[in-house]
Amino acid sequence: MKVLKFITAITLLTVLSSCNDWLTISPKDQVDEEQLFETGLGYRNALNGIYQNMASGSMYGREMTWGVLDVLAQYYDSGELDNPWKHMAEKFNYDVQDSETLIDNIWSRAFNSIANANNLLSRIDDEDPLKFAGEELEKNVIKGEALALRAFLHFDMVRLFAPSKDDGRTYIPYFEKYPSTFEPRTTVNEVMEKVIRDLNAAKDLVAPYDTLDSREDKLHSLYRFNTAIGMGVLGVTDLFEAYRGFRMNYYAIQALLARAYAYIGRYQEAFDATQIVIDAKDKDLHKLFQFTSKSDLSKKPKLQDDLIFALSNEKLLDNYLEYYNGEYVKLYLDIWDKDDLFDDPADYRRELIAEVGYFYQSVKYSKTATGNQQINEVMIPMLRLSEMYYIRAEYYAHSSMFDKATSELDMVRRGRNCTIGRLDISSVSEFSTELINEAKREFVGEGQLWYYYKKLNIKPVRSMPDDAFIFP
Repeated sequence: MKVLKFITAITLLTVLSSCNDWLTISPKDQVDEEQLFETGLGYRNALNGIYQNMASGSMYGREMTWGVLDVLAQYYDSGELDNPWKHMAEKFNYDVQDSETLIDNIWSRAFNSIANANNLLSRIDDEDPLKFAGEELEKNVIKGEALALRAFLHFDMVRLFAPSKDDGRTYIPYFEKYPSTFEPRTTVNEVMEKVIRDLNAAKDLVAPYDTLDSREDKLHSLYRFNTAIGMGVLGVTDLFEAYRGFRMNYYAIQALLARAYAYIGRYQEAFDATQIVIDAKDKDLHKLFQFTSKSDLSKKPKLQDDLIFALSNEKLLDNYLEYYNGEYVKLYLDIWDKDDLFDDPADYRRELIAEVGYFYQSVKYSKTATGNQQINEVMIPMLRLSEMYYIRAEYYAHSSMFDKATSELDMVRRGRNCTIGRLDISSVSEFSTELINEAKREFVGEGQLWYYYKKLNIKPVRSMPDDAFIFP
């Protein structure tokens, strides 16, 4: 089979000038890949292209966040949905044509992104560090991010297309070479071993870039949210660094490692990884990740202060509003009132649910004020601080330390302005129920609740077929 020798070139990060341009989708004409990789800036472009591909509507820009995964998790009133979402919400029917097309698009887009990561990785080792603006540090961080994104994508493919527990059967391939048109399918455990291997390698590659020479400053909220408005703010003149706090940096990789370890029941290692994220501070001893304050909700409805990793798509709000506006709004939440979702009237996440007539809608994906807050409109949440506490709670619950498990859940609840002490957990079963309830409140519009149902083997509705957790 002839391998295509072209790759889409992406507008340089270094010449972007506004927060709406952060990881924007701006494809140019196709450029021969040999030409693309002639410079360090070409490597930046290739890496940025992977992020952009992931932010498309077939993936995290719709289907794998507020789209089909939240549809399957039963967030929405299925009566208002169009096909294929309606098929999947009501009957978990994956075999009709439009459902098959949706699933095929997720698969092909993910493995296309993996191929682009492998293309970059196949070349970068032999490059002279002087080719890159940051020399050895930058060369390593580009390689580390590409490795981490390859692991991230394989992880989500195994979460969608395989059971949550290894059963000895093979499900998805793990692509590590470029070019490659075929790799054998592997077991869940084999995929996860490679995911964790890649993440550990990536972590070591990016660590010097993110943790030496006061570079942790670049991960702080001041840099994540403010540097885009006018170049040079706070000493950052290169947007490749300015948005480091939302890219696949050292702490995002640690958080993803925690998610991966927890998924396969390696709770101690998951716990240890969360500790590194939670304890992360800048040189002034300010925590890098903190729960967004209630006073900031109107300008930060995606609770961006506690985001560890995010993607961006400048068309995100327009794409969402296609389903949100018009004669029939398609994304009504399947609740009668806010008390169906929230157990505490003080929970400020209630304010992220708007009442429209007799219905309720999420306002996470909404238009915000001008200026710095515009970043909310393009931001796609991928990993956040609350998940680190949920993983820690799992560790304690599976160690039969239910008081400590409750305390970890209460750390999130306190961060969301709840009155702590309302939870009463004395078994793994009770913990699983409470964890699902917490995930429902926390991850509206983020595509994560489905994975909690799957990992805990709890059906979102009784009528769901036993095999519906696995995409064909």
